Amino acid sequence: MSGLAAYEPGQSVYIQPEEYTKDVESQLGRANGNTYQRKPGVDNVHDGQIMVRLKKKRFIILDYGYAPNAHDHEIAKSNPHITIPNGAGRSKCATKTCPRVGVPVLMHDSEPSEPMSLYLRGGLCFSCQRNLNEKRRTQRKRKADGHPVGEFRVGGDVPSVGSASGNSSRYRCNDQIVDLNPDAVVINGPVDGTRTRGPDYRCPEIGSDLIRIVSELSQETLSLIQHSSGVQTGMPPTANSVGHSYQRAFLSASRA
Repeated sequence: MSGLAAYEPGQSVYIQPEEYTKDVESQLGRANGNTYQRKPGVDNVHDGQIMVRLKKKRFIILDYGYAPNAHDHEIAKSNPHITIPNGAGRSKCATKTCPRVGVPVLMHDSEPSEPMSLYLRGGLCFSCQRNLNEKRRTQRKRKADGHPVGEFRVGGDVPSVGSASGNSSRYRCNDQIVDLNPDAVVINGPVDGTRTRGPDYRCPEIGSDLIRIVSELSQETLSLIQHSSGVQTGMPPTANSVGHSYQRAFLSASRA
């Protein structure tokens, strides 16, 4: 299910409940994965503002075209339903061939105590994230139907391939044999918000991204500590507000 709403430029990160209640009831639908386009996107720039139905009754409103200001950040600190990730409205999609914005502003989350949505953690524009979700769904379906979708297992019966170390473990991945050290760490896919090394993404770009990611982690961790102690608001923190800060810090930590 999908739709298109008339575009009305927003002036604040906060959306009045009466502005989206009708959309939830009459446009979004109740099935997991349903979407409703509240504001149109701009070709090769951003995907606009989109409402997404998640599991059960939860829904979120993502805005890829909204550039938050300092006042918006203050609102987000006191409202657990709103999240402004680092780079929101500015950072490009992690897909190297995609020029669109990859980090949206979470204008509203009906269940902020639930884990942060992949749309905020993935570093991808809405279109690329939906394509990735569909690809994963297809792979899971093929696996459930008994069709091979790739193999990764300890290869006790894998023939010797001239390992450089007698202590290495031998794996077969997609019909290729890989020797790994016993203390090797295997990451299944790129870290959120990063790109694959290539002609246009080498040491200078990688270094710049690492500095940015570590800086974001430091800022979010400090914010979590201050918020948990009530320094930022001057009032005792609530469980929801602390959880909200923790989710942002955890997102930064997962990228670092």
